[in-house]
Amino acid sequence: MESSNTRVKRLSKLLSLNNFEQRDELEEKLENGFNMVQNRTSGLPEKESYDVLLQMVGETKVFESITGGLLYGLLTEPQNAQKYFSILSLLARDGWFCALCNVNMILFELYPRMRPEVREQIVYFFREAIKSNVPKIDNVLINYLRNANDGSDLKETCALLSAVAGMLNDHHAWLSELKPKASLIPVTLLTFTRFICDLSSFNAFESLRTQMVNVCHWLLTERFLDCAQLGRDLVLALMRVSKIPQFAAIWKQLLYNPNKLGPNISVEELMNRMCPHTFPLYRISVAMQRKLEFIFAKVKPGTHERHLDWFKKQYLSNPEAGSLRSELVRCAIFLSCGETPQVGQEMKAIFIASMFPQTNSIMEQQWCKLHLLWDWFCYDPANGGHVLIEPAFHVLRHLLHVQPLLANSLVDFMTRMSYELHPQLQQRITTSVTNSFKFLIDHSILGSPSVIFDNPVLQKNVRENFRDTFRGLFRPPQTVQTHSSAGGIEPGEVSLSDVEIALSESGSAVTEDVVSMDSAVVEDNGSFDEEFGLSCEEKLMTLLAAVKEEFREPIENLSGVRNLDNDMRCEMMQKLLSSIFDNDELLDEEQIELLSECLLLVFRKDIRSRKPLSEGFLDTPEVLEEMFNQPLYVIFRNLCLTPDSDATRQLLLSLIAEMCERCSSISYLLLFFTSSNRRDQNDTAIAAYTDLCRLLDSSPIQQIVSDLQQCHVDDYVLFAHLIPYVYEKFATEAMGSVELMKLLSHSLDGRQIADLIGEMVRENISFFRKDSFLPIVSASLTWETTAQFVFWQLVHAEGVPVDWILQMISKLQYPKHSEAIAQVYIMLQRMDREPNMGLIRNLLSRTPSDMFTVNCLKLLIKDPDYAARVAELLSNLIDKLIQSGDLLPIHSKGKRPAQRYVCLDQLFSHLDKFRQSCLSKDSHVAEAFLARPTLQEAFTVARAAEKVSSLRIRYSELFAVMEILSDDNAQSARSLRRTKTSKKMTDVSDDESKSSKRKRQKLIVDSDSD
Repeated sequence: MESSNTRVKRLSKLLSLNNFEQRDELEEKLENGFNMVQNRTSGLPEKESYDVLLQMVGETKVFESITGGLLYGLLTEPQNAQKYFSILSLLARDGWFCALCNVNMILFELYPRMRPEVREQIVYFFREAIKSNVPKIDNVLINYLRNANDGSDLKETCALLSAVAGMLNDHHAWLSELKPKASLIPVTLLTFTRFICDLSSFNAFESLRTQMVNVCHWLLTERFLDCAQLGRDLVLALMRVSKIPQFAAIWKQLLYNPNKLGPNISVEELMNRMCPHTFPLYRISVAMQRKLEFIFAKVKPGTHERHLDWFKKQYLSNPEAGSLRSELVRCAIFLSCGETPQVGQEMKAIFIASMFPQTNSIMEQQWCKLHLLWDWFCYDPANGGHVLIEPAFHVLRHLLHVQPLLANSLVDFMTRMSYELHPQLQQRITTSVTNSFKFLIDHSILGSPSVIFDNPVLQKNVRENFRDTFRGLFRPPQTVQTHSSAGGIEPGEVSLSDVEIALSESGSAVTEDVVSMDSAVVEDNGSFDEEFGLSCEEKLMTLLAAVKEEFREPIENLSGVRNLDNDMRCEMMQKLLSSIFDNDELLDEEQIELLSECLLLVFRKDIRSRKPLSEGFLDTPEVLEEMFNQPLYVIFRNLCLTPDSDATRQLLLSLIAEMCERCSSISYLLLFFTSSNRRDQNDTAIAAYTDLCRLLDSSPIQQIVSDLQQCHVDDYVLFAHLIPYVYEKFATEAMGSVELMKLLSHSLDGRQIADLIGEMVRENISFFRKDSFLPIVSASLTWETTAQFVFWQLVHAEGVPVDWILQMISKLQYPKHSEAIAQVYIMLQRMDREPNMGLIRNLLSRTPSDMFTVNCLKLLIKDPDYAARVAELLSNLIDKLIQSGDLLPIHSKGKRPAQRYVCLDQLFSHLDKFRQSCLSKDSHVAEAFLARPTLQEAFTVARAAEKVSSLRIRYSELFAVMEILSDDNAQSARSLRRTKTSKKMTDVSDDESKSSKRKRQKLIVDSDSD
């Protein structure tokens, strides 16, 4: 046991550890190897030491230990470093493989915590290794350079950069002899160009900038083909430093005389080349890469806040982090998403989107956008690279419903950069962006283009500029065939001359009054829908071959009438359902899966082309009847009208469940159908949705949250329309759901908030109940500021009393929970009931580390009636604490104080802060409060109590102020009594004088009469 304790307490020679950190296993392994070397070579000269060690290295394990031990000695004993390196180079019979592996492990695992003197020895090792031309030392140097990209202290980072720049400037010959396509050259260029810009505002590092500029200029002029491995990322790196004279000269060569740099080199050719996946990873440190991989692979949306907060605090809290955010954006694009790509892509989008608001300047945010969209500007379908364009789309879709202003900014940036980035290549860049969108559409990643192009969140001018720039995505239809509609338009063909095409003015390809998407079929062989039509038709035919004959013909009939009016299609759908009901014994699990896939292919156009509801949508019976006149809703209607006892109901549920598994919009469309104002089927409709949830192995509230999340992305007007229905019909579950409130807080806009508050005012819905309110408040503390403001707007609108959050008051921390603290102030300001002891205890139980309690007390005493009550409660509490002996905080390990524990020391501390900050103001409210008799009596008791003597000394100024206010109060009371007495005596004197006059007058009169 003693040896174990000794081992734990042994100081680390490699790392700077605090008292609670254990030594690293790798360090112990290296140290054990060093001890072995010391035991065998202690006191021997270098040659004899080499001979002894040479005899020991016969076994592989011993060889690994010895090389590790020599490396440990080199790092921890600078005075013997040359000796250890010489022996290491003589023993390196494996081409330095073992030694370099150990160096890599040290750089990966230990470098961030390494002692400064050990870091200097790392530099010494690299210098000696370069001089000795150690094989593959350039690859290890890359891992050393990566540590500059961890967002750590700027001085430490610059020391590392200076060391590398010095080594490379001193060893041009070694650089020249590196094999072609050596990775060190492009990685050095990427890292140095970033820091050359970041350090431009620091005069102290001007010499370092000059060193890095010299290295980069040499690499570009002498080893340009190696730099060209970066492909389009080389152009991105050179853009960052284009204003520096040395790089401006490179740009001129690249633009006007590229043959000097290399054969077949040009800006366009470089932009056509994809950057290999390995190079962007070197933009960040190994520790950052591991954390990002964990976030993308293991973290699920909704649980990501604490991980992102930790990441920001760990790596991005330094003001000097500079362009690290844009580097993270670029690196995140290339990282894999683990075993669940869909969740990983969503987490990647959330992470990248979180980088934009954190930027320190507009310029930095623009670089983040450029790094995100760079592959869109360079995309060529022939070269592939579609994986690199998907993240930007997911980011844009995420921002559209989380941060609409930022989404507009990103779309506007994409549009402007298409013709401003490089005017000579404007057409090529525009085509690249168009091809990027086409790829996403063709591979069902984007779905309908209207998800982005027609999203109502996009500002009109942004949408118009986008449409005008990327015309290839909005080819006008050549022929439009219309069918009879409610407007009385007769069937016929409308040519382009009959329809006004005005992309830049109206943002619509066809005048809305003439034809709509629901009543028209675009017959354009080059359109996206027709391209999908062919693949869908082929897939449908393949699936129908495996469908039972009894169902095959109805499906073919339904598919055959998909271009006819909806009445005919609904009739065909009902016939298919009748076939299913009549032949239910033929339906096994495989047949249900086949039917669901066939129906989704048939309904694909309905689902993909469904436009978001208009802003002024009203669910009148006429509007709903027209909307629900589609085959999909025929299935929903049959389900809702089928009683529980009917066996066919389970078949319909199974069919819809299979469709939901393949298309996430099906379930929220069913929720929409159940919310229709068909009162005669409302109860059975709700039962249909809850039964579907059960079949999907999900609780109703979990499924509702999932459906609303998807609905908000697809149709934010329908999303707002469903919320009142959810809180009305699923009130118990909805009011207790943290995830649902979080979704609303992150998604609602101003109009939707106003509409929901109107629903509350009319007493149709309620958002909160007392028993589930605290968990929601607690969870909201980690949300974004805007989301918290939306949440508290709903809280104030419902008139939630401050009593509901009493237990949270002691947990709020300033400034970490600034948003919630501000809302508590507002609740206290609007409080319409007298303060109680629970509120006072919770306020006083907080440690006096901030002004929260003082501010709350000040708010409570603004009303004279409340002030009297607060003074009475404080007085009672002081008396009680003196009697019970609760004078000082409890620090015993065995006894943990309750959350509402209050001692007299805390109470006096808060009042002392109140005294310091609130007295001598114009209103004199604080003086009037402290001078109240009930409070003065309590302090009188405290003065007289012997056990309070230590606190009286500690808070002597508070007691002095209370005594002064007591004397002033007594003096003013005596003055008031004297004034009243004097007035009373004056009044009596006046009365006697008047009586005397009346008597004299009476006597005189009597005398006269006599």
